[in-house]
Amino acid sequence: MSGALDRLLDRTGRDDDAIACAKLQAMRRLVLMTLAFEGWIALRYVPYSESPGLHATIAAALGLCALLGWMDRFALPALFAAMLLEVVTVASVFPHNGNHQFLAIVLLALIALAYPGLHRESRPDPGDARTAIAAMRWIVLAGLVWSGVMKLVYGYWLGGEFLSYRIALDPGFARVFAAIVPDAEMARLVALENRIGAGPFRAAAPLLVAVSNLTWIAEIVLPLGLLLPRTRTLAMLSLLALMVAIQAGAREVFFAGLMFGGLLLFARRDLVGRLIPVAGIGYAIWLVGPWISRASSSGASS
Repeated sequence: MSGALDRLLDRTGRDDDAIACAKLQAMRRLVLMTLAFEGWIALRYVPYSESPGLHATIAAALGLCALLGWMDRFALPALFAAMLLEVVTVASVFPHNGNHQFLAIVLLALIALAYPGLHRESRPDPGDARTAIAAMRWIVLAGLVWSGVMKLVYGYWLGGEFLSYRIALDPGFARVFAAIVPDAEMARLVALENRIGAGPFRAAAPLLVAVSNLTWIAEIVLPLGLLLPRTRTLAMLSLLALMVAIQAGAREVFFAGLMFGGLLLFARRDLVGRLIPVAGIGYAIWLVGPWISRASSSGASS
């Protein structure tokens, strides 16, 4: 059984000890940093804003976990503390949770399992690090395929109805798809907004329908390329490009950060470590962006 499991885990690639430990360390830092930034940004939104004292305390604690968890010496306590804090967060706002919050809890658990224990040197076991990284890769791969399957089952991606609805609802989507949707069709969709009885949200633009269908097809097909050594790098790069395209409209910043990290685990080297400063800058901009916008608006009005 153990041999079969090892072969299954190795289908997504096999790292040597040093690279596996480096990837695990980088994922630890990325996940903790992501949760720390999200803790503060979430205070802008309901239902977090309904209990500001609780969630501000959690945000501060997650920030401390990120700082302590950056160091190998305090890695395991920081991981366990962050897991507990995120479980409390999920429970306190359920069912208004993001999928990435559940993903973060699972990633933290897998990373923690690679460490031998509090009573020993705070370095991961190389064999357990390889297993944890392989498990993370499978989670990312399966999650992408499942997302594509659910889009197909959902049905509203076949005719572009879901994207039409998001264009009507979200100005960000409208800006992203303005290049492929004719002006008249864009004006019609935007005018629908989100009123009761609005619709129909049918896509009359052929390119919008094509993009809608290519999205779920890519989410099912491209991850399969991650299982083959010859196509793994190309599949990884293609999926990273797909994630960038999706997030241009969706702007699920923290989900994107975790998924970018998970996809980079398929690389032969540790590229997650290089993602951390880029993700940190992106999170910081997302955090201070509204304040800068308000300050600019105030300055312009005065």
